[in-house]
Amino acid sequence: MLVSNGRVHRLESRSAILGGLVDEPPCESVEEVDLISGDRLVLYTDGFIEVFNKRDEMLGIEGLEELVRGSAKKSLLEMKQLILDGVAAWRHGPLTDDMSLVLLELR
Repeated sequence: MLVSNGRVHRLESRSAILGGLVDEPPCESVEEVDLISGDRLVLYTDGFIEVFNKRDEMLGIEGLEELVRGSAKKSLLEMKQLILDGVAAWRHGPLTDDMSLVLLELR
């Protein structure tokens, strides 16, 4: 996801999972995005969106996008913690997948 001027934009993946399908040729599609100072990139693994609540509803990309939107104006440290707290509040039961989150801000 890209956070620019307080708005969240999805950057769609056009390739298979990294290292998942060794028989598939790598995707050569490229999406170019112009970044400006203050823009943020939010990179995450599927463990963040594939968490379920007690009603067995998945957080999904929309849910993560909402967490990102709600924390976009905070510092990177606060943003990270708000996203982690939001996912933890949604999740019911033990983790079933690994979770990796990378936040980058262009200076």
